Amino acid sequence: RRHSGMFREQTIQSVLVAAQALRSLGCGGDADAIVEVLDELADYVVDERVLNKTLIGRDVNALQKHSDPTVSSKARALVTQWKRDRETRLKVVSSFVTKAKLDTKQARELEEGLFNAACPLGFLQGDSFKGYQKHFLRISGHLRTQGSGSLTERLRDGRLAPGDVAFREDEELLSDAQRARNEAHRRAGLQEALATTGAEPEGTATSEYMCPRCQSSRCLYK
Repeated sequence: RRHSGMFREQTIQSVLVAAQALRSLGCGGDADAIVEVLDELADYVVDERVLNKTLIGRDVNALQKHSDPTVSSKARALVTQWKRDRETRLKVVSSFVTKAKLDTKQARELEEGLFNAACPLGFLQGDSFKGYQKHFLRISGHLRTQGSGSLTERLRDGRLAPGDVAFREDEELLSDAQRARNEAHRRAGLQEALATTGAEPEGTATSEYMCPRCQSSRCLYK
């Protein structure tokens, strides 16, 4: 399946060709030829931008009343899918605008990055949809955090590109305060682990390495 986020211009050109084919055939055209075009359209990710640029939604929508049941069924399935995907993604964009007070352009870029990360093949369904929801909840949690170095601050001042956010690990999206708190917890845990031995530690304490024998990151090295 062609991914419109990564290859949108190519997708737009291909969908324009398909739209022209449908218009040439007309609603009363050969059913087999129309089905072939509809099957081709099912291979593309037709998002809001593609719909706006090509107006393919209008052409396919008209085919829902076609006399041939296969044509009408396939047209109805495409319209339903495009509408559902569009509404889902617009709700996410709206949520990002509300949560982070981003402008619409940034919110769209943030959502598109989320879509690209969760749906590399363009399918907003099944496991990909679950991944999309998971990324949305994860990013939303980071957007609620305020303060120095927070995700919201870095998006607003341009330090972090909206489209890159979903590809970053959670650790990279933390605020300065959260990073400091996590580091303090790591150090406290390391000291606690050393204290339970009941002996003076021999060597230098570190959490930067993993012991090849016990697989622990609470280590002493000499």
